[in-house]
Amino acid sequence: MVLDGYTQVKFFGVAKTNGINQLSNWTDGNDAIVTADSSPYPYWSEWDADQRDLYVLDHEKQIIFHENITNGLNEEEVYSIVVGLIDNIPNDIILGDINGDETLNVLDIVMMINMILANEYSLIADVNEDGFINVLDVVVMVNILVGGLP
Repeated sequence: MVLDGYTQVKFFGVAKTNGINQLSNWTDGNDAIVTADSSPYPYWSEWDADQRDLYVLDHEKQIIFHENITNGLNEEEVYSIVVGLIDNIPNDIILGDINGDETLNVLDIVMMINMILANEYSLIADVNEDGFINVLDVVVMVNILVGGLP
């Protein structure tokens, strides 16, 4: 599969909780992610979702592809998009270097905390690479600065 080893590119769908029983056709036999939105469906509205919409996000969690796949999917087009996204994943980033000065320091921690408070996401700030920026990332950064951990 083209995504093997590339966790930075994400595929997912947005569903309503009242349709959760029908999600098996999306998720059986694969590791597809479908988020179930509860009434009054804020994510459904925010993501401009419709029944059977597929999203592809790049390594910076930006929507690159959004399509309703009720009538099928142009697999060649999506494959081409995904290959392009994988080719554009930077391999020389320094996790935690939020200001891009090639040095991990207290300024990066302050910027990370500001991102947490603003509910923002950045691949570079996600130092433990769990898909979230939170206090765990701050702890890792402090340990790196205090203990010199890689």
